[in-house]
Amino acid sequence: MIQHPFSRPQLHCNFLFRSTLLCLALLAGCAAETPGTWKQPQVEAEMTRKLELTRIALTPAAAGFEGTGTAADGETYKLKITQDATKGRLDWTAVGDRGSEEDGFFELN
Repeated sequence: MIQHPFSRPQLHCNFLFRSTLLCLALLAGCAAETPGTWKQPQVEAEMTRKLELTRIALTPAAAGFEGTGTAADGETYKLKITQDATKGRLDWTAVGDRGSEEDGFFELN
């Protein structure tokens, strides 16, 4: 008589336990990467893309980053970026030296 590999209760429980652990590990890994927890290189990349900057220089601040960025037309922006790890959100303000101002955020739903 041929037995199914999970016909023994202990093997079945072991398989379920390992599968559950794998799923939890994958979910934890995915949840760790949100805009609220992005490291400086990723914040710089996203801000460069969003504001179409040719140059960016950020330094860590109390709740995120501060710095400057330069657009292709030469306008220089003062950047203030705030991260909230609990909400998985990054808020930003860019004030240009020619009077322009932009606010925005990144958030994964």
